[in-house]
Amino acid sequence: MRTKTPNLARTAILVALAVALSFAKLWKMPLGGSVTLGSMLPIMLISLALGIKWGLAGSTVFALFQLVQALIEGNVFPYCETGATLVICVLFDYVCPFIAIGLAGLFRKLRVGRFRHFGAYLGIVLVCVFRFACHYITGVAIWGQWAPDGMGKYLYSLLYNGGYMLPELGISLVLAALLLESPEIRKLINLEVDRDLLA
Repeated sequence: MRTKTPNLARTAILVALAVALSFAKLWKMPLGGSVTLGSMLPIMLISLALGIKWGLAGSTVFALFQLVQALIEGNVFPYCETGATLVICVLFDYVCPFIAIGLAGLFRKLRVGRFRHFGAYLGIVLVCVFRFACHYITGVAIWGQWAPDGMGKYLYSLLYNGGYMLPELGISLVLAALLLESPEIRKLINLEVDRDLLA
């Protein structure tokens, strides 16, 4: 119980931080998707620091927030003309991609030579690639009808979703590097992460 309660508190704080950062948009795409100030990183930190169990718990809450926010803003129903497209949109634009962020710590203890944080960076890259793949599916299945003339829906989805997911990946990696490599920043956030990861 002593361990569970602090972990629950840390998870709640980092989920709240992720939600707050999701409103800090550097730019927003016209049909959904945006580049934020590292809104995925707090969820990734939960998984890297506390393990994928807590990471998935935090990412599930974050995914539900993203879905509810989209429903309130009217970003889902107006574009889903059938029940099938609605299911695809909910699953592959919200549920699967955002819950998957909690798997960032899957390889957190993996090291390659002197590259002691290789597993952490690998996990970050993989969950971002998976999130991109999910959005790509909905881009082809639903949003492809808005592709410019002469551009196929497959290329359109690739360019559209890559246009915000690539910067999101870059921001996450840069911020993660600062947190994992800087003792001062680790003390500042006061997060007791796995010693094997940060040793």
